[in-house]
Amino acid sequence: MTQELTVLKLGGALITDKSKPYSFRSEILNTAAREIRECMDDGLIESLVLVQGVGSFGHPPVLEHKLHKGFQGPKQLLPLTWTQAKVGELRTLVVKALYDAGIPACLMYPSSMMVSEKTRIVRYFLEPLERFLSIGMVPLLGGDIIVDSAMGFSVGSGDPMLSVVAREIGAKRVIYASDVSGIYDSDPKTNPDAVLFDTVNLSNLDEAIDKMGKAGVEDASGAMQGKVASIEPITDLIQKGLDVSIISMMEYGSLKALLKGDTSNSTQIVVE
Repeated sequence: MTQELTVLKLGGALITDKSKPYSFRSEILNTAAREIRECMDDGLIESLVLVQGVGSFGHPPVLEHKLHKGFQGPKQLLPLTWTQAKVGELRTLVVKALYDAGIPACLMYPSSMMVSEKTRIVRYFLEPLERFLSIGMVPLLGGDIIVDSAMGFSVGSGDPMLSVVAREIGAKRVIYASDVSGIYDSDPKTNPDAVLFDTVNLSNLDEAIDKMGKAGVEDASGAMQGKVASIEPITDLIQKGLDVSIISMMEYGSLKALLKGDTSNSTQIVVE
């Protein structure tokens, strides 16, 4: 029997503090990794691909050196090296936390597997990922600087990578884990009266993004608005039954609750 695939993103806002460059939330990630392992042991997750955000390890140098604007000259090359090195430090920390929790993670680099065109992923080679997945490994992707046929290079955000994997490998569910419980009408970190949407309807994407107001912190991948926009290419999969959720994993238990069917503290992405 084919195992049901879960694609889970550990967002940059979850595993780092985006307000402090190069800050790592080790305790939160360790707790999240332990919960993921327990969900695997309990049969709530049968097969898993992880995607990590780069948060405060990637966005500051990307914005400082305008790497998100594409290749503009040789002065960007050393900053690109530095950016990839700093993100590499975060990848190593994530792999260690997963290893310590007993999760057989396989670190994979999108820059060696994907090509974009004007920031949109258009070509990819996923056979290595599928092969590792088939023997029980947990492939780990993450935000990266990837070759761009129009811009030289561009920021490869982890969010659209989830959509690519979900379509090409056939996911049962896609989960975005962040530091907030889903999509709000304003920033819940600054507005205690912010309202959590239990669903967001992709049938009217512009309205959905407009309803979010100014929720989320500006970053190189478009914050929460960028996340919702990146889901749009898999609208047809959602219509066919793909579950897409946004949750917080700042505290233990939210992932397990969601996988058991409790959607009360999350935002579900729907097509109606």
